[in-house]
Amino acid sequence: NNIFRIIMKTLFLIRHGKASLEGSDRERGLTDEGIEHAKQISDILLKVEPKIQKIFSSPLRRAILTIQPFSDAMNLEINIVEALHEKITGNTEGKNLNEEKKKMWEDFDSKLPGGESSSEATQRALSGLNSVLNDLHENGSAAVQCHGTLIALILHNYDSSFGFDQWKSMTMPDIYQINYDGEKAQIIHIGCEN
Repeated sequence: NNIFRIIMKTLFLIRHGKASLEGSDRERGLTDEGIEHAKQISDILLKVEPKIQKIFSSPLRRAILTIQPFSDAMNLEINIVEALHEKITGNTEGKNLNEEKKKMWEDFDSKLPGGESSSEATQRALSGLNSVLNDLHENGSAAVQCHGTLIALILHNYDSSFGFDQWKSMTMPDIYQINYDGEKAQIIHIGCEN
């Protein structure tokens, strides 16, 4: 009867705190408010069930800085997953950014010069998540420090009703829990008290 035993795994997807606009995309850090957000995130993650055993993060500095207080509190190392960087928007010169963002949700293959389409970013994000899931033991739980658009695309992959409006209403920071139960994924919005 062991054949029916389902492997449960839990991921907490975390959107980073308020980022500074200084520097390159990879190097941008957090504002003072963002530093406060990082402490909030840590307080929430310390209380979640199942208890987090591993931390994975996007390579972007604002992401790493958001999860740092939790990493310090738990004495867990931050494993960088290159595939979890934010969706590359591309060249938006002379474009209406809001319209472009809307288009990105209506047509998953549209993209700007030098940018990624939503389907490309989704595939990349899911391959990053799979490497995280493969790294977790049964009933394992991990924090995955990531970015707004990428998290929204991941959630859309599991629940197609998650689209442009849901993405717009995400807060910074924000937390979503995904419970994997074999092939099924259940999404729970934890959020942050802002």
